[in-house]
Amino acid sequence: MNSAYAIGASFLAVLGFVGLRVPIAFALILGAVAGLFLVYGWYPGEAFDPEAALRPMMSVLADVPFRFVHSYELSTIPLYILLGAVAHKSGITTDVFRSMRVLLGRMPGGLAVACIFGCGGFSALSGSSLACAAAMGRISIPEMIDNGYDRRLAAGTVAMGGTVGSMIPPSIPFLLFAILAEVSVGQLLLAGILPGLLTLLGYVITVQIWVRLRPEAAPGRAVRVSGRDMLGAILGLWPATLLFAIIAVGIFTGLFTTIQSAAVSVIAATLIGIARGALRLSDMYEALEEAVSQSAQLFIMAFGAKVLITLVAASDLTSGLIGWTQHAGLEPWQIMAAIIVLFLILGMFLDPSGILLLMVPITLPIVSDLGYDLIWYAVIVVKLLEIGLVTPPMGLNAFMVNASVPRSHAVDLREVFAGIAPFLVLEAVVTGLLLGFPIISLLIPGMM
Repeated sequence: MNSAYAIGASFLAVLGFVGLRVPIAFALILGAVAGLFLVYGWYPGEAFDPEAALRPMMSVLADVPFRFVHSYELSTIPLYILLGAVAHKSGITTDVFRSMRVLLGRMPGGLAVACIFGCGGFSALSGSSLACAAAMGRISIPEMIDNGYDRRLAAGTVAMGGTVGSMIPPSIPFLLFAILAEVSVGQLLLAGILPGLLTLLGYVITVQIWVRLRPEAAPGRAVRVSGRDMLGAILGLWPATLLFAIIAVGIFTGLFTTIQSAAVSVIAATLIGIARGALRLSDMYEALEEAVSQSAQLFIMAFGAKVLITLVAASDLTSGLIGWTQHAGLEPWQIMAAIIVLFLILGMFLDPSGILLLMVPITLPIVSDLGYDLIWYAVIVVKLLEIGLVTPPMGLNAFMVNASVPRSHAVDLREVFAGIAPFLVLEAVVTGLLLGFPIISLLIPGMM
């Protein structure tokens, strides 16, 4: 059977299962197994032989999970998920917003800008944009509305701010990509720093343009902040700063490996929570339970993606697609543009983890054979996943913001998407810069 048909049938099977509300992990496994069954059992010019397909397919299903669970780098995922849970239980994540609110509250649109930085810090440490949207939606949106902020601006900043956590280390999407692509986890985590900071800066600029064009959207506040308040706000940032330094600086300098930085940061967050009296034994139990549950879900999905990678290799899809593109006269940038469009379309309907685990196995060999740097490609993929979190009709972050705001300050879903729209223009600009100037992504990893 033609390999393209097998891959196409597998891809459609996965989308079909997802449409039937089958969990993405099992949809990936079932789709990949169906594709392998076709590839191994249907040779050109011969009748389909299920017995011939069964043995190699079962061999793949026995070998892939064994090799997968024996990956040393895999242990970083539960550790970083645990870090996020402990940091949240200890109040470290919400302290970022409270401190930035004091430091930036007096500037035009200061609460919105503080919310962006708070969301960025929260989602980076927690590893979950949805958790950030839920928590910050309850905390910051009512405060902004009470201070006269436009509901669209308030909701848009929370929905967009949480997406940055996918780019800034520790980043679960980068960890998953590194495991699937078998590239350096440390380099990938560091690669997201400059793009993440560029995105944050772009969000701040977007807010400033918004409030200058429409001053009524963010009335100024004549609030006096004492030197003691400023000092307290600066000191309130030290736990989050310490955790970020352990991860980023530790990996960059070689002081820690990726796994060591994850373990040390978990220990540091736990000690901080205990010292502040914010982390009880029950909280630690809930954090461990959350880490185990989320890790198990991600591992099953990643196992399905690994089987899908085996299908792509067995079908020799890459050489076939490269030959087709050469015959069609397509340039590498045109193929990359098609991949980006496909990511954006899927981002409208699927969750980010599902898109990453479905698309990376298929596109990775193509991008590699075209000569593109895989570290740079990972940054582009994560940026597209960020955009998918706020793109209608799904826009998971938008729905989470809409659901999390207290009824007394309820924000309509249309207002949330209206608030997101100006930031999407900025996202298009940042994505263009990342595509046009790969050095933004590769500078820090290249210095290791």
